[in-house]
Amino acid sequence: MATAMGQRPSSLLQIDDAWAAYQFDSAVTFFGSAIEAAAQETEWSGAGKDKHLEPKYRMGQLLAPDFRLPNPEPKSQHGGDGVAALKALSGRVKGIRVHKVD
Repeated sequence: MATAMGQRPSSLLQIDDAWAAYQFDSAVTFFGSAIEAAAQETEWSGAGKDKHLEPKYRMGQLLAPDFRLPNPEPKSQHGGDGVAALKALSGRVKGIRVHKVD
C-alpha cells in the first residue's frame, strides 16, 4: 500500500517519532523484500516434454503465520561461524596469522 501511494509505511500509520518510524520502515522493507523474492522463486515440475517451471510458493503459504522460509545460504564449509570460520580460513589464506592468547 505504501508503494502504491508513494508514502513511507510509517507515515501511513502516522508514526511521529523519527527513530521508531525508521525502524518500522526498515522492518516493513525487509519483510516485503523477503516475501517478494520468495514469490518469484520457481522450481521444475513434470518430466520430459511436460517439464515446466512453476512457483515454488503460493501467496497463501508465504503469508501464513507459521510459514518459515528455508535458509538460502549453504552450510558453512569452514566448520562453524565467527571465530571458528576465521580460524579455518587462516590456514588457506596467505597473510593471516593466528595468535594464541594464554
